[in-house]
Amino acid sequence: MDQPTRTVRQLAALAGCSRTTVSLALRNHPSIPEATRTRIIQLARENGYTPDPLVSRLMTQLRTSRSSRSAERIVYLTWWQTEEGWRQSPNDLAYYQGAKARVESIGYDFEHIWAKAPNLSGARLSKILYTRAIRGVVIAPCIRPLSHVSLDWRYFAVATIGVSIAKPDLHAASHYHYQGMALALRKVRHHGYKRIGFVCLADELVRNNNGWLAAYLVHQTGQPPESCPRPLLSEHTWDPDGFARWLEKEKPDCVVSNRGETLRYLELLGLRVPDDIGFASTDLLTESNPASGIDQRPHMLAAAAVDLVDMQMQRNEYGLPEHPKKVMLEGTWREGNTLLNRSQQPASAAPVAKVPAAKAASARRSRATG
Repeated sequence: MDQPTRTVRQLAALAGCSRTTVSLALRNHPSIPEATRTRIIQLARENGYTPDPLVSRLMTQLRTSRSSRSAERIVYLTWWQTEEGWRQSPNDLAYYQGAKARVESIGYDFEHIWAKAPNLSGARLSKILYTRAIRGVVIAPCIRPLSHVSLDWRYFAVATIGVSIAKPDLHAASHYHYQGMALALRKVRHHGYKRIGFVCLADELVRNNNGWLAAYLVHQTGQPPESCPRPLLSEHTWDPDGFARWLEKEKPDCVVSNRGETLRYLELLGLRVPDDIGFASTDLLTESNPASGIDQRPHMLAAAAVDLVDMQMQRNEYGLPEHPKKVMLEGTWREGNTLLNRSQQPASAAPVAKVPAAKAASARRSRATG
C-alpha cells in the first residue's frame, strides 16, 4: 500500500506547483483560481494528505502573536436602514464592540460594511468581498426576524449573531433565551413574588424562537392556576392602553419583560416600582441599567460568532454548512433595584397592584399631549 502524502512539500511535488500555492489552495483562498484549488484539494484527498494538527496549532499561535498582521480580515455586516443606525441600539453596539475585540485579539483585521447601502446587492457585495480576498464574515442581527440574506456563499466562512436570519441556515451564536427566562422566574420567586406576569412583542418572540414564552409557560405548569396570569403578547407595536387593561385584569405582583417602556408606563399608571409592583428584565441591554434582570452578555455572544468563523477558516470550510452549529450562551442574573425581598413579608402585607381608572385615563392624556 502506498504511503500517504504527509507534507505540503510532497503534495506540491505531486501537483507540480509551489508550496505556497498548495497551502493557499488547501485553505480555499480566493487568490488561487477555483480550478486549481479543486484539483489540489482532490489530489490531497486521493493521496491521503491530512494536515498535522500540531503544525496547524503552531501556525495559529504565530498568526495571533505576530506584531504585524497580514491582509487577512473578517468583516462585520450590518443590515439597518442607515449606515450607523445600529449604534442607536445598546445591544447592537455591544455586539460590534465584542466582535471587533475578538477579531483583533486572534490576529485578523476587522472591518464594518453596511450591507444595506444603496445599490449594494448581494451579488455585488459578494464580488467586492471576493475581489478583496475577504473570506470571513460575521452577520449582525437583522432588524426584522426571519430575514433572508443573499450572498455567494461558496467563498465565505460565515456565522450570525442571534437567530434573526431564517434563510439560509447558517452557523450562529445566540443567547439561550429559555435559560434566561427560567433563571429570571426563579430569582423573582426567590424574592417572594407569586403572581408573575410576562409582557413581550410577538415579533421579539419569533426572534428568539419562542424561548422566553416556552420557559414562562413551563414555569406556570408548576404553579396553582390562580397564580398564573395570561401573558400579554402585543403583535408588532407597544400598546400602552392594552398594557393598562392587562394589569387591571391579571393583577400581577411582578412583571417580567424585555421592554424598557414597561417601567415608564407603570410609573404613568401610578404604580411605584418596586413598592407597588416588581419588575425584572429579560434583557438588561447595558451594564448601567439599574433594574433587576438578565445580562445576556452581548460582547461574549459576538465573540462566540467570531470563533465560529475562525473555526471554519482554520478548517478550510467555506460555503453553506451541511450541519449548522448553534452555540447558545447562558445569561447571568444581576440584582437591581426593581424587586423587593417579599419572601420575609407576611402575605397580608404584600401589596396588590391596582391601576386606578383615573390614573389610566391620565396616562393616556399624557401620551396624547406629549
